[in-house]
Amino acid sequence: MRLSFFFLALLVFQSIHSYAQEEKRVFKIIHKGNNIGNLYAKKEQLGDKVIYSNRTEIDTRIITKIEVDYNYKVVYKNEALAHAYVLIFFNGKEKTNTYTDQNKEGYNFYEDDELQQKISEKIKYSTVNLMFEEPVNINRVYAEEHGNFHQIKKIGPHCYEKINNKGKSSTYTYKDGFLTQAEIDAGLINFKIIAN
Repeated sequence: MRLSFFFLALLVFQSIHSYAQEEKRVFKIIHKGNNIGNLYAKKEQLGDKVIYSNRTEIDTRIITKIEVDYNYKVVYKNEALAHAYVLIFFNGKEKTNTYTDQNKEGYNFYEDDELQQKISEKIKYSTVNLMFEEPVNINRVYAEEHGNFHQIKKIGPHCYEKINNKGKSSTYTYKDGFLTQAEIDAGLINFKIIAN
């Protein structure tokens, strides 16, 4: 009896494990030729959900010491954004704490637990997707940190420019559908990310 229970538990564990598919990417963060940190990105498929987790750690000195820690947790369900959390620390202090939550009318965007705006359109592509999926035929990308949409356009073979609401530009380059490098204007600091 115990032995059959053990085998049943083992079968259940294996079927759950094989049901979840995981993809991980690691990028070096380069500023003025120096490696100043890493970006760790993970995509996990679990049934009808896709869960993205991004963590960026930057530690450098530009006039003064800069430590930045970006944390993104974004969940898509049935190919639409369900919710997104963004938590950013700058030199050990919380700089950004935002949350996007899907509802019947669209989405609510919160900053520091206060409702900032409502979004009526369905979100099918956001900034976390840029780490894993080339934005083919995409012209707008949702910025989870700010609760708004950025423009994105193709500027060359497998190369795209993303422009935020303040006119700051970032470029993303892909090979075989995978992001190989990007030049990011993050506001606090400009840097390049290169796939390991």
